Amino acid sequence: MAQGQRTTIKDIAKECGVSLSTVSLVLNNNSRISEKTRNRVLASVKKHGYQPNIHARGLASQTSEVISVVVPHLNHVFADIYFGEIVSGIYDRACDDNYKVLLDVANSKFVESQEYINILKSRRVDGMLFIASSIEDDYLRAFEGSPYKFLLVNHFFPNSSLNFLGVDYRDSARQAADHLLGLGHRNIGVIAGTNTHTGLAFRDEFIARCRAAGLDEKAVLWEDGGRDWSQEGGFEATRKLFATNPAITAIMAGNDRMGIGAMRYIHTHNLKIPEDVSVMGVDDIPQAKFTTPGLTTIRHELYQMGRAACERLLALFRGDISTCHEVLPVKLIVRESTGPAKT
Repeated sequence: MAQGQRTTIKDIAKECGVSLSTVSLVLNNNSRISEKTRNRVLASVKKHGYQPNIHARGLASQTSEVISVVVPHLNHVFADIYFGEIVSGIYDRACDDNYKVLLDVANSKFVESQEYINILKSRRVDGMLFIASSIEDDYLRAFEGSPYKFLLVNHFFPNSSLNFLGVDYRDSARQAADHLLGLGHRNIGVIAGTNTHTGLAFRDEFIARCRAAGLDEKAVLWEDGGRDWSQEGGFEATRKLFATNPAITAIMAGNDRMGIGAMRYIHTHNLKIPEDVSVMGVDDIPQAKFTTPGLTTIRHELYQMGRAACERLLALFRGDISTCHEVLPVKLIVRESTGPAKT
């Protein structure tokens, strides 16, 4: 090997007296190679600090060993625990298969340049996971019937064949409604983010469950918590709900952050939780158990959903499955923020 030149796979193979394919199999941890040969190749790799050409390996094997993860263009999106939990699950599952993760934000440049198609078309990635898209992201329908491997994470488009994996928002709504109705609440305020189909599904199913229990339109009111599903949105929506119906005894928020915002509004107006007003959220983010009182919620296993989504995307790429339209189970977590309706 010439002094100062970059070591190549051919150099490693020549020094070890083996074929190029043998070196490649060792680098890919293939069990077909004997331990003696493996150790000899790995010793040479270590001695010369050899780094495989990932792009070249990808071209040869028809895989980039990279997946794309796209998140919505929201304020401080990477500081959001919801997205952090899902991305952590994706990353850990990708690492299990020696995949790298390319992270993008779906801002105007990303959409207008059609980067969502270009990175797949150029084979820079093997597939794309799009987390929590909105009802405005209709451009993603370009993946319907396309050869590219694409999966929506915790969202879906009605009347679409797009692959998706998420939690069961309709069952979340049914469990939440049954819990509050079972506590005797008959004046309920609903805070729902209405920029996602999952948010709309939750709101509509929750209201339908309450209607089936005999509550009329005036007894179940709803307000939009905003496109960021934030504490601020929950605070403002709670203000509007109480302005419309001061007799509300329970607030059902479409996620925990809006629920925490609702709790803040209630505290600042000298009302007690749950004695005066019960509050529920959705997701069971880590902060939910540390609020005062602890927040009753519907647990969505966000980290596990991320892992499952990555696993399904890799299965789609490898041809192990051809479609994925999957919802994951949810669980009611009762804490101190809900109690019997005051009489």
